Amino acid sequence: MLLVHGMNEYIGRYRPIAEHFAPDFDLAGVDLHAHGLTNPVLRRADEAIRNGVEAFDASDAYLEQAALKNLDIMRQDFVSALSFLCRRCDGPIFILSHSLGSLVAATAILAHSRSDSPWIDRLAGILFVGPAFAISQFPGWRGRLINPLMAFSFKVLEIALSGRHEGVSPWQFHGAKLLAWWMEMGMEILSLPGLRRVFTPSRPEWVLDYLTDWEEEKQRMRSDGYILKKVLMRYVFAVEKEIALFRQTMAAFNLPYLLIYGTEDVITASWGNRDFLDATLKNHSDNHSFSLPVPYHEQLFMAPPTPEKILQEMDVWLRRRL
Repeated sequence: MLLVHGMNEYIGRYRPIAEHFAPDFDLAGVDLHAHGLTNPVLRRADEAIRNGVEAFDASDAYLEQAALKNLDIMRQDFVSALSFLCRRCDGPIFILSHSLGSLVAATAILAHSRSDSPWIDRLAGILFVGPAFAISQFPGWRGRLINPLMAFSFKVLEIALSGRHEGVSPWQFHGAKLLAWWMEMGMEILSLPGLRRVFTPSRPEWVLDYLTDWEEEKQRMRSDGYILKKVLMRYVFAVEKEIALFRQTMAAFNLPYLLIYGTEDVITASWGNRDFLDATLKNHSDNHSFSLPVPYHEQLFMAPPTPEKILQEMDVWLRRRL
């Protein structure tokens, strides 16, 4: 089983999850590009603290996201990890992915579905947890102000990246392409050296209230220096583009899956999961979803006993697949 983390976190957080599956599976994890120990700043911090340094300033670690104009580098990390598993282990391979990691995994699998990659035939299924198949849906007064603008910009991206005029007039299509270009240029400018220190937003405190309902986990996230607290605007736009592109091809996803999500999730809106289920549920008899009536995004890091219930659902599904 390969574990794949989400945006701005790292695979070390998933040790408790790995320990749950360890009696029955060989497990591997990967820190995607600019995250965890693939991030040079965090790696130096890790080495310094292991050597006895009491503190290390890693506040600039988010700048390593500058290379992420799309998810290609992350997909390469994912494929490298799967190739590693193929060389080290026999038998079927499963994936457990969260949030952005699910988008990376799903798009990489789609891209290689007709290739002769040795790991394609070994894949037996994927466990999606809160997958990033939609943009954020802000709650409360923020949502009333921001959500209409975000919905408009995402629709513009979907039209511009579709490469065809279907469903829109020619002037709407070309207008969307022009607007999408301006949006991308704006994000590029805000991500330039100097400007990015001013215009890169820190994670608002209220976001923690929608990641988990568990106060202990919130405290851990506040103090965890390996979790990036900022997101470069170029990286945000890259993720939005990848979601828009994925939605155009997701109906072809035919790897068996178990999809777990919160029906009121605001970090990655639940309409993305529902659209994915509508497009793919019939592609395999073992496709299944398990929804929680909660607004929290990190379902595996919610207060007990929710994670235990999710892991039980996973165990049942994995036994059926095996």
